[in-house]
Amino acid sequence: IGPNTYLFAGSEFIAPKNLGIAGNVHIGRHCQIDARGGIEIGRNTVIASRCMLITADHDPDDGEFSGRMAPISVGDRVWIGSRATVLKGVAIGDGAVVAAGSVVNEDVPPWTKVGGVPAKLIGKRSQVQRYEIDYGPRWY
Repeated sequence: IGPNTYLFAGSEFIAPKNLGIAGNVHIGRHCQIDARGGIEIGRNTVIASRCMLITADHDPDDGEFSGRMAPISVGDRVWIGSRATVLKGVAIGDGAVVAAGSVVNEDVPPWTKVGGVPAKLIGKRSQVQRYEIDYGPRWY
């Protein structure tokens, strides 16, 4: 976990050894970060409260209901809105925004905005982003 990473109260981290965070990241309150399949998070990224990043599921067509895992990749300067869910195997490109309450089951191109269930393209984001998340609350 890189510098200036702020993990807010109440979040759950499953298999944290498979989680990489570049730094300058906020992960909000009461998130579930399931890194069993591997998760990489870039710099200057915000994951708002009550989000879920889930790298595992089951094959509903398999008679044994076998488990499946695939990594999640979150780029630099990404903003994932409150209560969004990102499913296994998804890559969210640099600068992308995921609207609150969305379910992301496909890759998100860089510098786009997606929303809905399932998440679909709703717009583009300006690539002129200069902020640095190098601060956070002392207590939260």
